[in-house]
Amino acid sequence: MTAVLPDVDELVRAALTAGLPSGTNVFTLWPDDWPQRLPLVVARRVAGAAPDPRGLDAAVVDVQCAAAERRIAHRLARQVRAVLFDACAAQFAHPEAEGYLSRFAAEPSGPTEIRDTFPTPGADLFRFQATYRITARPLLPT
Repeated sequence: MTAVLPDVDELVRAALTAGLPSGTNVFTLWPDDWPQRLPLVVARRVAGAAPDPRGLDAAVVDVQCAAAERRIAHRLARQVRAVLFDACAAQFAHPEAEGYLSRFAAEPSGPTEIRDTFPTPGADLFRFQATYRITARPLLPT
């Protein structure tokens, strides 16, 4: 049986949920009620390639961290980077995503503050964004 590549969005979401402080909300898309969910992390695949569609997926993952205070949003963004690095080093596995993380690489910039676009920033919303290359592999079929 040929292995199927994992769901990178679900795998990253599970790793962040497991590694971030309790009370941090982690989503793949911005929830409609995002103001009630701060602090929150929105992480999703935005690009990438599967050099080997049977066993290797190199995803580019966009991560945005939001909080009501700038200091908290920036710290959360730095925590996300560390959690993803550690999860890849430990080969974090998640059966529901059908895979595990295997390599982490930070893109040249980030996390950087976003002060435009949706949701509109203001005195009660601060966002930081970074992009990471995450390599994932499928779990071996049983």
